[in-house]
Amino acid sequence: MSNDSFTATLGGITITTGNSTGNGTGPDIHLDSNFAYLMFALIIAMIWVLYIVYYNSRVVGYIITRLLTRFYVKKGYLSIGSFTVCAVSGKIMFRDIVYITDDYTVRIQDGWVIFRWWRAYVPKDVSEDLSHSDTRLSVMLNGYELHVYNRCNVYSRLEKVFGLDPVIIPPNEMEPEDKSADKGEPPSLGKSWRDLIPVIKVDVSSGRVVFGNRLVPTTLSINVEEAHLILIFFLSSGKSWRDLIPVIKVDVSSGRVVFGTHNIVY
Repeated sequence: MSNDSFTATLGGITITTGNSTGNGTGPDIHLDSNFAYLMFALIIAMIWVLYIVYYNSRVVGYIITRLLTRFYVKKGYLSIGSFTVCAVSGKIMFRDIVYITDDYTVRIQDGWVIFRWWRAYVPKDVSEDLSHSDTRLSVMLNGYELHVYNRCNVYSRLEKVFGLDPVIIPPNEMEPEDKSADKGEPPSLGKSWRDLIPVIKVDVSSGRVVFGNRLVPTTLSINVEEAHLILIFFLSSGKSWRDLIPVIKVDVSSGRVVFGTHNIVY
């Protein structure tokens, strides 16, 4: 009985089929190098897309956390869950930020910062009112929490005033005081960062601020569902940019203030 065979080549794959009497053989498939390179490139592309979509922001957040902890945050605990930067739109997105110190704790579920770099920079005089300028920096915070439960620096100064031994902050951990004096520089053009960011707009969704701890008889809690803040810097009686004072305009909707008490057992 005669043997019939069929050979076909498609995209670098050669398939050969043959039939024989008493001993049937299946298709014989051969792959050349071009098809192997194509499959390898597709696998690498799939892995890269999965990394960019799901893991890149988390890896960047971990690296930034380690760098800030190493060079900037000397005390306390800092954690950034994810961090993403988009240079074209000037947008920075972050998630799961936690900063814990001996005095307060800050938690942010997620948020973003937009810096409108495409707007022209116009240097202005320090004494000029910039409250009606365009907003260059906008901040949005979702799930913002601030809990102030201690005042170590105040307690340390009270120990120094009353001549007590430093217990709250050991002497080797005290930060040096800033003794730089204001030289009273005259108003000048372009020397203040206020020219670059004259107005800062902050939007807060589901915010909470708490003052107190379990060792004090009362605790103040401020809860807001939505808040809009506008931060503007005005010049005080001085003539230097060091004399700028911040003014915050707040518009709160669905806010609640609770002044609670809790029992303390000694």
